[in-house]
Amino acid sequence: MQGKYILSAFVVILLVCMPAAAITNKIAAGAPVFVGENNLNIASAIGDCHVIAWWPDEGNMSGPAATNLTVKRLNEANDLITHFNVSPQIFDGYTGNWYCEDKKPTFVVLTVLEPQLSIKVWDVDNNKDVSGLSVPVSTNVTYRVDTNLYQALGYYNRTDLTPADGFFTIQLTDPYGKQISNIYTSSVGAASTQILIFDSTPFITTPTYLGKNMNDWNHLSRDASGSFLYPPGIYTFTLTQNLDHMQDSYTSAGVSGSNGKTTSSASVMFLPPPVLTPAPTLQQGNVTTLPITAQPSVTESVSTMPTTAPVATKTTYAPLPEWIAVIGLLIALICVARSRS
Repeated sequence: MQGKYILSAFVVILLVCMPAAAITNKIAAGAPVFVGENNLNIASAIGDCHVIAWWPDEGNMSGPAATNLTVKRLNEANDLITHFNVSPQIFDGYTGNWYCEDKKPTFVVLTVLEPQLSIKVWDVDNNKDVSGLSVPVSTNVTYRVDTNLYQALGYYNRTDLTPADGFFTIQLTDPYGKQISNIYTSSVGAASTQILIFDSTPFITTPTYLGKNMNDWNHLSRDASGSFLYPPGIYTFTLTQNLDHMQDSYTSAGVSGSNGKTTSSASVMFLPPPVLTPAPTLQQGNVTTLPITAQPSVTESVSTMPTTAPVATKTTYAPLPEWIAVIGLLIALICVARSRS
């Protein structure tokens, strides 16, 4: 029983981890397709039409078409409409609406477009393109994608589309050519630090797309050793797309210079953070020493004061001469004798 649960868990994990097969190839009537797409299923788009045609002036379609293409032959297997290629050799120079030529009233079967895409380094704070520029390391940047290929991810254009059918890939490399997969919001080990996944496989459904999570990218984050996780220098965003094996189609057709169709890149240079210079200190030779008069300290002043009050001394007098004493005695005797008489 335990083995059964283990097997079931393994199957679930396998299904989750297996990449989903892209099914962007089922095309609705009148939906846009792009030069270079391969193996499209246009059965729903073409209906019972057999020949599609292109007119340079859609306001005047009374005359013969400039070019046409038979996509479904009578009494033949319809492999062509279920494995249709928008070949560069056939459709270059013939972009726009392709109509059903053999049915009246005419209707649009496909809208053929040249793929267009570009990527820029975008200053989020100032809402401007900084591709190819040098900016302070504190500048908040993200990538910006502009493309018409977003239409291939519209559920109204591709009838069996799923959220796993994205075909855009973006890589971010540092000055050493190392690919960046995670975005740190602060330094390693900090309590508030979050590790966010770099938005490398965006599902783009709008003409303009800004990379997610990039506002929280802290360019001054440091690793456990104190070194910068994102050293100053040139950082490059590279965008590629491979809608229905378009890259193979251009390669086999010998088309060079697919930049702007299947790939695009943009770079920015982060300048080193400013170095704080300490205030200059005076050299010993420049110090003028002034003479200082020694002053007793508070402790010295207190220690020189007397610690006990002065003791009073007895006053003594020198004795009188003897002759003065004799005279005094005689005077005293005379006074006594008078008093008796």
